[in-house]
Amino acid sequence: MSQPKLLLPPWRNPNLGRGRIFSHFTNSEGVTGITGIIGDSLDRGQEAFADKLQFGQGSNPFYANSPGDIFVTELGVEATVGDLNLIGVFSDKQKFVVQFSEETALVLNKIRVKPVKISYNVLTSGSSIYTIPGGTAMIGKFLVRRVRL
Repeated sequence: MSQPKLLLPPWRNPNLGRGRIFSHFTNSEGVTGITGIIGDSLDRGQEAFADKLQFGQGSNPFYANSPGDIFVTELGVEATVGDLNLIGVFSDKQKFVVQFSEETALVLNKIRVKPVKISYNVLTSGSSIYTIPGGTAMIGKFLVRRVRL
């Protein structure tokens, strides 16, 4: 497992590619397994880049299109505990976020991000749910951030 290649100040917004930015929220073990970055090595608000992602099989059947799907959302690092609870992301799965762009998924990796529940209400904007297939591997530029302790 590799350590973060580049640590960024919390105010910096790196260019992950064009299109929507999708977020996958997870716990320490999840971020380590997906990115190879030791989750517990990051402090709250600290960010790092990964150059590849390897997702396992999802275990949460809430809104899944297919067994093993991985949930992603347009909610970003500013998502509150309540925002994440509304889309079925609870407790320690709210501690880390892995982000990638629509361009990276589709153009570089031929992965289609499928809509599951689209929220157009002004009060729920950004809380749409999408999925990618379980076992998805991607290469590119990915942001990892510890959101909560």
